[in-house]
Amino acid sequence: MKEDKKDFKTITEKAIQKGFFFELLSMLKHNKKWWLTPIILILLLFGLLIIIGGSSYAPFIYSLF
Repeated sequence: MKEDKKDFKTITEKAIQKGFFFELLSMLKHNKKWWLTPIILILLLFGLLIIIGGSSYAPFIYSLF
């Protein structure tokens, strides 16, 4: 093995934590997976509806449908 290659431990120690959403957008950009964006947005909206549906705002959400 070559010694000039960095191992995983040194890379992760020097890496800056940028967050999940930044990593997701970076993956979409570099892998040209922009078609996943509407799917992810719809899933996030459904998750938000489920969370809000269990709260006191539920009667207002039901009137939308």
